[in-house]
Amino acid sequence: MIKINLKNLEIVVEKEIKKTDNLKDLDKIFRKYLGKKGKITLIFNSLKKLPVNERKDLGKQANLIKIEIDRMIKKKSKEFKKEKREAQLKKERIDVTRPGKKIKIGHLHPLTLVQREIGEIFQSMGFSIVVGPEVETEWYNFDALNIPEDHPARDMWDTFWLKEKLLLRTHTSPVQIRYMEKHQPPLRIIVPGRVFRHEATDASHEIQFYQLEGLVVDKNVSAANFRAVIEEFLKRFFKTDIEIRLRPGFFPFTEPSFEIDARREKGDWLEVMGAGMVHPNVFKTVGLNPKSWQGFAFGMGLDRLAMLKYKISDTRLFYSSDLRFLKQF
Repeated sequence: MIKINLKNLEIVVEKEIKKTDNLKDLDKIFRKYLGKKGKITLIFNSLKKLPVNERKDLGKQANLIKIEIDRMIKKKSKEFKKEKREAQLKKERIDVTRPGKKIKIGHLHPLTLVQREIGEIFQSMGFSIVVGPEVETEWYNFDALNIPEDHPARDMWDTFWLKEKLLLRTHTSPVQIRYMEKHQPPLRIIVPGRVFRHEATDASHEIQFYQLEGLVVDKNVSAANFRAVIEEFLKRFFKTDIEIRLRPGFFPFTEPSFEIDARREKGDWLEVMGAGMVHPNVFKTVGLNPKSWQGFAFGMGLDRLAMLKYKISDTRLFYSSDLRFLKQF
C-alpha cells in the first residue's frame, strides 16, 4: 500500500502545486507533505517497523520524492515572489520625466524687503550700515542726544522703562552716539532697527516699529548736501521723480531742524521724515569740536515707507502674521 502511494504521490503533488495561485496555499501543500505531520514525514517514521531490505528500498524512494516535492514548491514560490515584485514595481514605478511637485518657498517680510532695498541704495552712495542694542541706557537714548530730563519723551507714556535706568530704545539715534564715540570723522552711516513707543495702536501707530536713521559728519556739510542725498534716495526707492520740501521743525539733537515732505508728479505732499544739522551739544558729548566738524542727521520710519511703496493702509498688518497678507510679497 505504501509503495502504491509513493508511486503516484509525486504526480498528485505536482497537480496540486500547479493549481495554487498564492503563497498561502503553497505553504499549506508544504505542511501537508513535508511538515512535521506531513505524509512524507509519516512514511519516514514508519520505516523502523519494516524489514531491513524493504526499509532501505522504501527509504530511498521516499527521500527522492521529498527532494522533488521540495524542489517543485521552491520553484513555484520563486514564481509567486517574482510576480508579486513585478506587480509592486509596476504599481510604484516612478516616471522620472514627469514634472515634480513644486516646493513651497517662504517669502521675505515686506519690512525686510524695504530695509534691504534702502540699505543697498545708501551703500551705493557711500554709507555704512551700523546696528546697536535694542535695550539702551538712559544716557545714550536721551542725555547724550541733548534731550533733557524734563522732556516729554521721557514720560512713562512714551517710553518702556526697565530696571536700573534701562529702557527699550525709542529711536535708533543712540547708535549714532555709540558710533561717534569710537570712530573719527568723516562719517557716513545709516542705522536701521526696531524701536519701541508706549502708545495706543491704530492704523498708523504701533508699540513697535522699524526706523532708519542716518548721519553724515565732515568738515563742510550743509543742508544742501542733505537735500541732494535724500532726494536721490527717494527717487531710487520709489522709482519715479520725487519732489521734496523742507519745513521748519524741532528736534533736541539737531539745530536747525526740519520736516521733509515729498510728492510725486504734483500729487499731495506727504511727510516722510525728520532731519536737521547735528546740534553742537551732541558733538561735545562725543568729544568732537563743533567748530571743526558739522553734519546732518535724518530719521524715517521703515513701516511708513513700506506703506507708501506697497499702498498698505494699516501698519498693524506688518505684525499680524496673516499669510494672506504676507504671501503678496
